[in-house]
Amino acid sequence: MKTSFEYRSYVVSFDGAAYRADSSDGEPFTIRSRNVLRVTRAIDTLWNALGGKIPAPVWLHSPSDLIDVDAASEAMVVVDRPAVSVVPSFPIAPVAAALQAVA
Repeated sequence: MKTSFEYRSYVVSFDGAAYRADSSDGEPFTIRSRNVLRVTRAIDTLWNALGGKIPAPVWLHSPSDLIDVDAASEAMVVVDRPAVSVVPSFPIAPVAAALQAVA
């Protein structure tokens, strides 16, 4: 069974493998992802970029009429940075202290 819903002038449907958002006004522009939340966020990003609220994302300048948001997000992952530890670490060294006699 194929269900769909409209979201910000796009018809979002599941084709069995992924969600796709097709423009409801006939424009040949489709957004596709395996995650429905990623599709709706991409639509929000598209509208915010067209409204001048944010810079246009790289995937918006694609020459293709089909945007695979999953592939675009994987291309934006930074892989050359070392992982940051969330637990702070401090060097442990012996502390020299003078001994005092206790009477």
